[in-house]
Amino acid sequence: MATEQSFSTDVLVEILQKLRPSSRRRARLVCRRWRDAVNERTAEMESRPMPLIWDAGVAYVIRDLSSESLWRTKLPAVSHRSYPVGTCNGLLCICYNEARAGGALTVANPATGDTMRLPPLPCAGVFAGRRGYERWDAAYSFAYHPTTGRYKVVHVPCSYDRLCDFGTVQVLTLGETAWRELPPPAIGARCDLAAGVVSVDGVTHWVMVGGDTRVVSFDLDAECFASAATPLPRLLDKHRNYHLTEVHGRLGFVILPDVWVLERGTQQWSLRYKLHVGIPRPHFVFGDCVLTRRDGLGFFGHRPKSTPPSSWKIERATQTQAIEGHCGKLYPAPRRRVAHVPQATSHVDVQKEPVAVIKDASGA
Repeated sequence: MATEQSFSTDVLVEILQKLRPSSRRRARLVCRRWRDAVNERTAEMESRPMPLIWDAGVAYVIRDLSSESLWRTKLPAVSHRSYPVGTCNGLLCICYNEARAGGALTVANPATGDTMRLPPLPCAGVFAGRRGYERWDAAYSFAYHPTTGRYKVVHVPCSYDRLCDFGTVQVLTLGETAWRELPPPAIGARCDLAAGVVSVDGVTHWVMVGGDTRVVSFDLDAECFASAATPLPRLLDKHRNYHLTEVHGRLGFVILPDVWVLERGTQQWSLRYKLHVGIPRPHFVFGDCVLTRRDGLGFFGHRPKSTPPSSWKIERATQTQAIEGHCGKLYPAPRRRVAHVPQATSHVDVQKEPVAVIKDASGA
């Protein structure tokens, strides 16, 4: 756009801030400069995500990543079968894994205590006789589309020991009562659940199992698959762990020690980090802080003194801040809502079962 180059980015940001949030989200589609201005300079992005640590049915929000001790607590050694599917703009989607095939889903606002039970998968009755404990939560993604402003839950095609097979994609828009069933592409789309399901910028991604392992992408607005699956950045060793993640608003692929990021536009993978320590899942990058973990020791925060354009390396000796306690799962928790949880504990219930206890880590 030739005309918009005649004024500075500060002027562009001032104009964008006068628009309604829904209009600002659509303005991201104009060009790269507008997208970056909305992402980096407007109210949508002033609320930076913070880590939400989930363990044994308890969720802790880390308010300040720069503090000497990020998280210091001893969580109760109890067994919970509820797991978070994901967080979006202060809302927490939780799956209770014992209720039925596919689990029982609830969306909660920990700041207000409001909850919403979601309808079960249409196929849940087919497997009603199977009462064994399964990680049903692993097949879901809870996502927010930045342009439409809609929240959606996606259940991916997958198999649980070939006893429970889900052959289609199921999509539920928050506020609606019925799931929509969509067939997979001809090449297939069965998910490798161990690699995770990640939603980034209105698109849900997962790794497809099979001989030609690729990343499948599902557009949440059009509710359709990308025309071609994305090859992985390197060949996989069946004896090594790998998983998808989100890194600064882009799709990431982790096969330690390498962390790859899928570049916008070119759809090419670039090596971003080399991490010679374990990392939490599903998220480990929060702003300029990278979190790593060691079993039995907790979480550790790292900040590079400078950020080279390609990648930087974390060795075991560079840890700067420690988080003591049990190692749980890390999710982004938006600053506006989850961090404003009062000092008192608030409970979120699913069918009378304790699912989450949200606490402010600074007051725990």
